[in-house]
Amino acid sequence: LKEKNPPLFDHDRSKLRCSSSIKFDHPEMSIIEPSYSLSNLISTTNTIVKRFTKEYLFDKFQITNKNLSMNDILTGWLTKIISQIRNLPSETIIKVGMAMNGRTLLPYINENYFGNCSFYVCLSFLMFNLNNLTVNEIAQCINIEKRKFMTYEYIQSALSFIDKHHQSSIIHLGWEPSGGIDLSFTNWSKFPLYKCDFGQGQAKAFRIPLIISDGLIFILPTLNNDEIELHITLKSQHAQLLLNELS
Repeated sequence: LKEKNPPLFDHDRSKLRCSSSIKFDHPEMSIIEPSYSLSNLISTTNTIVKRFTKEYLFDKFQITNKNLSMNDILTGWLTKIISQIRNLPSETIIKVGMAMNGRTLLPYINENYFGNCSFYVCLSFLMFNLNNLTVNEIAQCINIEKRKFMTYEYIQSALSFIDKHHQSSIIHLGWEPSGGIDLSFTNWSKFPLYKCDFGQGQAKAFRIPLIISDGLIFILPTLNNDEIELHITLKSQHAQLLLNELS
C-alpha cells in the first residue's frame, strides 16, 4: 500500500497581509472603545426559542423574490419587530451586525490555509424606514447591501484596516453587541450539527448555554433540514412582548 501523506495546513497569517490601501469605510470595526450603560449591563434577560420553516416565512411575508435567503427575511423581520417593541424614536439609527465567511475572498492564500476566516457585516437602519417598509422590502435591502461587503476588494480593504490599527489600538465591533439598541445575528443553520458524532452517535437534541446579551440572536439548524431554530435574547420585558407577538 502506498503511504498517504497528510495534508500540510498552512498557518502563516502573514499571507493575510495586504499592501493595498483602505479603500472603504468599515462600519463593522471601530478603534473607539464603546461605553456601556450600567443599567443595561445589569438588566435581566430572557431567551425565546422558536422554530420556523422557509416556506412559512415566505408565505407569511408574501416573498416572491427567490434571491432572498431565509437569513435576509429573519434579519429584516426581527430587526423591525424588536426595534418597534423597544419603542425607539423614528430618528434612531439601529445597527445590525452579523458574521460572514470570508474564506473564499481572502487574497494571497491557497486552499490549505488553516486559520480564522470570519469577517463581519454591519448594516444601519433608520427607525422611520423600519416602521414604514414591509419585511419584504427590508429583506431586499439587506440582500443588496450585504453583497457590497462580500467582495475581494472589500476584504482586502478590511485586512488593510486591521493591519494599520491592530498594533496601536484595540479593534472593537462597530456596533453595540449587548444592552443597547443594536442587534447581533449569528447564523449556524448550515453547520451539520446533527450529523456530527460526539462519541455516542449523532446528536438528537442541542441546547446552547445561558445567554445574557440583550440583542443577541442565534439561528441554529434542526433535525428537519427545512427548519431553523431561533434563540433570541432580550431584556425580560421586551422578550415577553416579542413572545406575545410570535405566539
